[in-house]
Amino acid sequence: MIEFDPLVIRAMAKWPDVPAVYGWLRLDRRGQWWLIDRGRPDFDEARDGLGSSITSPPIIDFIGRNYASDHLGRWFWQNGPQRVYVTLDCAPFVLRVLGGGTSARLVTHTGAVFEGVQRAAVGPDGEILLASDSACGVVHDLDAAALDLQIQGAATLLQIGDQCLTLEPCADPPGAFGFIRSPGRENPNYPKSHV
Repeated sequence: MIEFDPLVIRAMAKWPDVPAVYGWLRLDRRGQWWLIDRGRPDFDEARDGLGSSITSPPIIDFIGRNYASDHLGRWFWQNGPQRVYVTLDCAPFVLRVLGGGTSARLVTHTGAVFEGVQRAAVGPDGEILLASDSACGVVHDLDAAALDLQIQGAATLLQIGDQCLTLEPCADPPGAFGFIRSPGRENPNYPKSHV
């Protein structure tokens, strides 16, 4: 369970009934946050739908420290009293590979160490997905070559540190790993700001 910033916890206690927002924040498959400013008067979904990249290091750090999921598998940023649900291009975390072979370790786009990998899969676009008991991440495409992959018969094995996992095919990563890519689409008000 994530521990939100003390400022966030105080804001949640002070304003407990702030409606959540959907469709305003996106995480791409390389770990970049994007703001989709749907409230702007001249917003055009075709032109502006992918958003504008968030580049401020303090804001990126704040999002990362207050990024979590709910019991339904929807990932969000707790922005003070307001929950901002995230649209995921691929998976809840983007994983960077540090080191190689038996000394390889994984770090998420939020800066946390990703440990306890229990499953490895190849997604429908050839992406490598890794899952622990608490989350799923996609290996950053620039780091895939740093992984120790071995072919043994019909199986492809992935060595992460001292673990060796079989890569399984996965046509539906959200279903297989229990996360929702576009929270709110099931809501008739999506992509409006409040539900």
